[in-house]
Amino acid sequence: MKYTKQHGLSLIAVAIISMLVASLGMAFLYYMRYGHLPMQDMWARFGKAAAVIGNDVKDGTGLPTGSNEGPGMRQAATTSEGVRRCTVDGKTVYSDTLCLDTNPTTKKIKLNDSKGMEPPKAAVAKDDSTKAADSAYSASMTNEEMKKKIMEQALGKSAPASSAADEDLRLKAMNRAIDKATK
Repeated sequence: MKYTKQHGLSLIAVAIISMLVASLGMAFLYYMRYGHLPMQDMWARFGKAAAVIGNDVKDGTGLPTGSNEGPGMRQAATTSEGVRRCTVDGKTVYSDTLCLDTNPTTKKIKLNDSKGMEPPKAAVAKDDSTKAADSAYSASMTNEEMKKKIMEQALGKSAPASSAADEDLRLKAMNRAIDKATK
């Protein structure tokens, strides 16, 4: 049997496919860790540079930049300013640039600022009488007594200790109960 020509993918094609698979895997791992891709950061940087260049061009040409410079132009929508709603070509539009004062269907809509995820509220302060009672109670109990009380609550009954061996057994059971409760 004579082999005159090799069949299948060339070594260069295998290398290119391996690089593509590796780059997709790295992009996936980066996305899973940071929640966005590095290309998004680069596009944002290029977007900022483009905005700076665009503003320079607008300043040089005298075109309005979106502030109160041009006729009918408003500032961006904020919670204090709100947004405008109007009907343009039979469609309801929420816009600050399309809904001008000259449009009779323009209405001002107030925006509500949602704070998103907030930290939990602080615990309500206890009365002075309950604070004093709690501090007196915790000061009067020793560490061993507190362990016994926790063990009794975990086991659901109180077991009197008659000897040192029984006490050790109770402590081991209590430690197991505490370990189960904390896991």
